[in-house]
Amino acid sequence: MQKVIAALLSACFALPVTLAVSAELPSSGDTLLPTTDAEIQLGRLLFYDRVLSGSYRVSCATCHNHDRASSNGFASPLAGDELAVGGLPLYDALKPSAKHAPALFNLGYAEFYTLFFDGRVQLQTDGTISTPASENLPEMLRDPLAAQALFPAVTGDELVGSVDSDVRDAAQRGHSAIWDALVDRLHDLPGYEAPVLAAYPDVKSLKELRIHHVGNAIGAFVAHEWRADRAPYDSWLAGDQTALNSEQQRGLKLFEGKAQCSSCHKGRFQTDHAFHNSASPPWRFDQPLNERDFHRDRSDVTGLPQDRHRRRTISLRNINATAPYGFAGSHEVLRSYVEDHIAPDAGMRQWLAQREKDQAAEVLATEILVTHDMPSVQLTQSEIDDLMAFLESLTDERSLSGRLGKPADVPSNLALD
Repeated sequence: MQKVIAALLSACFALPVTLAVSAELPSSGDTLLPTTDAEIQLGRLLFYDRVLSGSYRVSCATCHNHDRASSNGFASPLAGDELAVGGLPLYDALKPSAKHAPALFNLGYAEFYTLFFDGRVQLQTDGTISTPASENLPEMLRDPLAAQALFPAVTGDELVGSVDSDVRDAAQRGHSAIWDALVDRLHDLPGYEAPVLAAYPDVKSLKELRIHHVGNAIGAFVAHEWRADRAPYDSWLAGDQTALNSEQQRGLKLFEGKAQCSSCHKGRFQTDHAFHNSASPPWRFDQPLNERDFHRDRSDVTGLPQDRHRRRTISLRNINATAPYGFAGSHEVLRSYVEDHIAPDAGMRQWLAQREKDQAAEVLATEILVTHDMPSVQLTQSEIDDLMAFLESLTDERSLSGRLGKPADVPSNLALD
């Protein structure tokens, strides 16, 4: 069974095939993906329903939680974690998959056409969506966000899980079998009939629900729920010269100039949507060096050795609220990460110093440092203060807990995260 699951996971990162969607890539932060209120409400239920996990123990919201700014805040195994699953602290319940979930802010803007750290779901210039699902990708998925929503469900360390179930058994037969098993579960829940029919008028009964409806609905909910576009920085962009204080304005000048942040973190949402080796530690210092579980980069998609250690540039919106930092959650404090980020060689050495003598980690760190894309920038502590102040101006306080929040219950009557 383990070999079968491993083969399935490997297939998840194979070279992609495509699904036609549109004719050109969006380029600005002004275009929102199309949604309807009914579809958003259906997606909200699906997002929170543990019925979409093999074990019935986790949902999308387990890792992308409203109480944690659409992420999970994994930094260390917190015994006092109040977001428990089956009586276990959240971190422990999800082991060995406990990893830092990326925040979901502004994915409803069409410029976010590259998803996951390795970009394995991506809108192409010819108007197709590349995904790792080969010919098994369902038709009628509306956009990359809808396609992305389906892949945690086929990933062994996310929603498939390690508990024996119909979904885990289906994993032996591939992506489509998993998706079919999940939809069959929904077919048996009468509480979904009304929201499904409201969201999709062409569907005449719950038994006609298909997996592309699930992906489109979850994508619609994510697009609607986490819009961080009313921060002080947005007011500044709109012409309000009082929106940023003097410290934040100095930080913005550094961000766009001396600190060279905007060479990658550019545009309204501070991302070029491209792939870079930023010399970010690939594991927490206290985690074992387990490449299968924690190492994913652009080379897993392209197969190109030069793409090793390159990962998608994240948006910096609400960055103050989404600790820990680095794609692997290597830093618990934002300032510490920034200081290491602008001096990558020294930062990596400091990370290594926190580990017990580890030859494999030394080899990996050397490989990362030889190939990284980062300039080494010299900033004073005062300048870093200003830079941190600017990053704070990217926080949209009203967006942190989402727009609708969690529903009162879900049709499966399973517990809510």
